[in-house]
Amino acid sequence: MEQKKSIFDLKKSWQWMTYIYIVLPLIMFALGWLMGDNDMGKFFSGLFHAYNLYIMNPLLDFGKKMGIIGILIPLFLFGWAIKRKDYVDLAISVGIEALVVLYFWQEWNYLAIGPLRF
Repeated sequence: MEQKKSIFDLKKSWQWMTYIYIVLPLIMFALGWLMGDNDMGKFFSGLFHAYNLYIMNPLLDFGKKMGIIGILIPLFLFGWAIKRKDYVDLAISVGIEALVVLYFWQEWNYLAIGPLRF
């Protein structure tokens, strides 16, 4: 019996990076923004901000313990793409990571939290 293919099958590094760097933060941002000033809105706003600083951020700052996980995630996913010898996947993943680095290096993450209430 053949298993049904799910749209959520994450078999490539770039798919995982898209999920980690785009889908999850967008869900947290949308929930924080839509729920506004109530307690759940503040919770999701804080969760979005913490996720940005501690999980997504690839710029290391050991004093504040930021960027450690943000460096490990792409290194693991790049290694996984190299192990599978999927160089197209690696190129797409490097491109996504370059956009994430630009997002934090230009400090656009602080512009993103503007509409949220804490």
